[in-house]
Amino acid sequence: MAEHAIDRRAPKPPFQQIAEDIIRDIEAGKLEVDRSIPSAPELMNRYGVARATAQRALGHLVAEGYAYAIPKRGTYIKARKTEAATD
Repeated sequence: MAEHAIDRRAPKPPFQQIAEDIIRDIEAGKLEVDRSIPSAPELMNRYGVARATAQRALGHLVAEGYAYAIPKRGTYIKARKTEAATD
């Protein structure tokens, strides 16, 4: 059984719901910079989705600048620039 629920009736597609869930964890400090994000198979088990959906969620995180991918190693949290630098 899936650990996290995906709302299949929601207007947002499942991959986006997964990515937003991970983004919330990043912004809350639950996931640290340069730490790995769960792999596609882990996301499949956690959310009860197909591999393509899990991979698309990871790709979305990379495209949005929240993560970076290292081939054959995984996807990792990317350092985010702060909106306003202070002196």
